Amino acid sequence: MSHVWTNLIHNSIKFTRHRGKITIRLQQIDDLASITISDNGIGISETDQFHIFERFYKADLARERTKSGSGLGLSIVKKIIEMHEGTISVKSELDKGTTFTILLPIS
Repeated sequence: MSHVWTNLIHNSIKFTRHRGKITIRLQQIDDLASITISDNGIGISETDQFHIFERFYKADLARERTKSGSGLGLSIVKKIIEMHEGTISVKSELDKGTTFTILLPIS
């Protein structure tokens, strides 16, 4: 799970402007742990949101913003979360930020 947190937080830092804001929230909802990682960065287009968990996919803004990255990070994150019987979702708006929500069973 450390790879999940490292990747998501690193992406938030990478795509949030100087003096931006990143928020990490953990709460219990019934028998689930809900973890949200939010930023007020560059955001992800609605079209790109449908593909960001695919292997090798890079959103156009991400390609312009950085030269590093293989496009594998979020697909690996999703696989790890699914192996722990959890889910991950994204909500984002261009120039307003992104929120990833992870739900994991508490056992």
